[in-house]
Amino acid sequence: MEKTLKPLGFKEYFVYGMGNFASQMSWTMVSTYLSIFYTDVFGLAPGIVAILMLIARIWDGVNDPMMGTIMERTHTRFGRFRPYIFLGAPVLVLFTILTFTVPGFGSGAKLAYAYITYIGLGMAYTVTNVPYLALPAVMSSEPHEVNRLMSAQMMGMTIGQIVLNATVLPLITMFGHGDQAAGYHTTAIVLALVALPMFWAVAFFCKERITVKKEDQGSILEGLKLVFSNKNLVCAIFYAIFNMTGMLGRIAVAVYFYLGIGPKNPKVFADIFAIGSFHFNYVTMFMMMQMIVGTIIMPFAPAFIEKFGKRTTAIISMVIQGTALIILFFGPSENLLFTTIVLIYYGLGYIAGPCGGIMMIDAIDDFEDKHGIRNDGMAFSFQGLGTKVGSAIGNAICLGILGLYGYTDMDHVTDHILSGINVAVNIVPALFFFIGIIPLLIYSLDKPGYMDGVRARLAAKRAKK
Repeated sequence: MEKTLKPLGFKEYFVYGMGNFASQMSWTMVSTYLSIFYTDVFGLAPGIVAILMLIARIWDGVNDPMMGTIMERTHTRFGRFRPYIFLGAPVLVLFTILTFTVPGFGSGAKLAYAYITYIGLGMAYTVTNVPYLALPAVMSSEPHEVNRLMSAQMMGMTIGQIVLNATVLPLITMFGHGDQAAGYHTTAIVLALVALPMFWAVAFFCKERITVKKEDQGSILEGLKLVFSNKNLVCAIFYAIFNMTGMLGRIAVAVYFYLGIGPKNPKVFADIFAIGSFHFNYVTMFMMMQMIVGTIIMPFAPAFIEKFGKRTTAIISMVIQGTALIILFFGPSENLLFTTIVLIYYGLGYIAGPCGGIMMIDAIDDFEDKHGIRNDGMAFSFQGLGTKVGSAIGNAICLGILGLYGYTDMDHVTDHILSGINVAVNIVPALFFFIGIIPLLIYSLDKPGYMDGVRARLAAKRAKK
């Protein structure tokens, strides 16, 4: 039954958003810097890294839905989701540190170590982040509060990405003293110490106010069938997969792009940045650009979504991001002003940040209204899986392209290799953004007033229990 006795306050919004800030200390660190860490520090070839990431995601295809079913059948006095955030967070930060550690093993043992730590990291991320993503659905049944929670989550993400990209390379330099392996390892430890108390704050303060009784859930197999029979939920999941493939796939290899084109314009940056490494300053500035824009516009997202609808907002976002990357591909990307303007335009696409999660909650509520079964844990496990699969697919495709163009490391980059990097960083993600519009066109729960009726009926049913 619903136990919302009063509206959510600033504390709940702030702490919930802080949880995604904490996630970026691990996930953005991995999605942005792990590829170049594996190729340029750990010593793996791009093709081997691509295979590693794809195999890890195949396991996630089993592991994530399994986690969703376990969560749905967990009933404690602390709720269904919060205990997993509390227990999973220390494991997540531990595996983040281990993943960015270079062991003193031979080549075969090092590769095995990479597999174990990276797959372990993905499992720990599942245990922590799937219940975190599912929390808004049980914190409130009020649409405007759910919108604000989702916006707070996205604010936490973009601010976390900005902070991480602004600090990671300087921290690696400072802690490493010329030894990149030591720099990555110590930086991962620092980020873990920042993230852990934030995860625990979410587990403590973000109360679950909507409960689902055990008899309402059906069997595990039935739950899986219902997920895939829920057309709107499937559309929302595929939108998330294509969106994350474009966004996170690009982030994973963007560092190669900026490191590669940076030396073409050294004087400008020497004038702007008087201290530090030119390459690092270039990467830091442009990795943050779209995130800064996203952070600025994110507070306007709930009002924008309420005016134009979730589906339309998401379509606008995909068009903005896709066209921005096409422009960046064909334009003079080494030009400071041009790249800045295009990345600002690209960042406007962050306005749809909360849409995927909100559409999933709508699909879950609609399905519960029609069938009497609420499979939110399993549904959000597929959203988490979509994020990881999208990141891995985008990463693997982009790294595969780098390998085809002959990339070995940043010290041996030719114009031919740069053209391959340009394709991987801009054309491939743009294609995924455009493809992601297709499931949005099929999604059908954005009709005015429809979800108000669904939630009114659900509230009446819960009040009778």
